[in-house]
Amino acid sequence: MRRRTVARGTLGLVGLVVLSALAPAPVGSLPRRALAGGWRSAERAWLIATGRLVDVGGYRLRVDCRGKGNVTVVMEAGLCQTRATWGRVVGDVASFARVCVYDRAGLGESDRGTGPRTPGRVVEDLHRLLIAADVRPPYVLVGHSIGGLAVRLYAARHPERVRGLVLVDASHEEQYTRFAELMDPQDRAAYLGHEGGANCERLDLLATARELNAAGPLPLTPLIVLTARPRWAIAGCPDHAVRTELQARLARLSDGGRQVIAERSGHFIQLDRPEVVTEAIREVGGARPASRASAESGPR
Repeated sequence: MRRRTVARGTLGLVGLVVLSALAPAPVGSLPRRALAGGWRSAERAWLIATGRLVDVGGYRLRVDCRGKGNVTVVMEAGLCQTRATWGRVVGDVASFARVCVYDRAGLGESDRGTGPRTPGRVVEDLHRLLIAADVRPPYVLVGHSIGGLAVRLYAARHPERVRGLVLVDASHEEQYTRFAELMDPQDRAAYLGHEGGANCERLDLLATARELNAAGPLPLTPLIVLTARPRWAIAGCPDHAVRTELQARLARLSDGGRQVIAERSGHFIQLDRPEVVTEAIREVGGARPASRASAESGPR
């Protein structure tokens, strides 16, 4: 009864904020900025009250969960990408499992985080978010691009909570130094600066190798590595050769790992070939084997 009373009180407070934002006022009495601020405050209060803006230790992250199932699919986006980057995959997965997407600190509707940002800090935020939002394991972790580094690190630190992983054209921790070696000095400095934190998330990706090494190996769980194969790929290009090598190595991180080539897809496989991502999640989550009609299996 007390919990219900508290919930009603919270929603009542939100209602008062919304009504105050909607209440008529004399023409010219409120500047547009004040009106916009009222709407933002009301929306934020509503998101907090409904559990979609969650405190992870002094700042809040925006999270959305849909669907039902025995496992929860948790999606980690690429650099500077919000939860919207997953497109129709979220709805497709929600038809057979629970799925949660969120905005990392400083992106979308989430607050800016504090302190230095590294993949390890991203994992700390995600772990706190899942506990605070009562998102219970086991998890199938899905990571796109640099999100692949984060889900690998999460799995290594919290193996008991992870059912399996799907890496969607994921980054490899060695790619930064390998790609830098192929550049001239001026481009190399700019590239390493960007990957070292001079990006929109202030995320130091060069710290990833150290953090992954400290965390140890992946748990013995199913792993599918989805690798894009766009029409414009130049097979003889040095950076393409490095990328091909590193993608194959990702699939060998687990004894149960395998690589799937997503034909006719760019880096955002979830947008170009969403069915490939959905079927990989089905397989790793134990729903049923992935369709071979939508993708081509690569070397293990």
